[in-house]
Amino acid sequence: MQYIEVSDGFSVKISEIEAIIRKDELTSEVVTHQNTYSSTFPYAVLLELLEMRHAHEAELLQLSDTEEKNIMKEIATPAW
Repeated sequence: MQYIEVSDGFSVKISEIEAIIRKDELTSEVVTHQNTYSSTFPYAVLLELLEMRHAHEAELLQLSDTEEKNIMKEIATPAW
């Protein structure tokens, strides 16, 4: 379970986020399945943080697939 801090000392589950709304230049709102929360982060900053986490997760998944393929190559024995 991964969380992102939307204001000082308050975090929400990333998987629960449905939308981010720009309130003004310095603040935004985070909409989840259950509620809407005020954020002290600007809209663009929140989007960038979420996109960076998504890219990092995708990179980890890709690395895991590569590692799995390497392990399969090492343990595989040819059928003669």
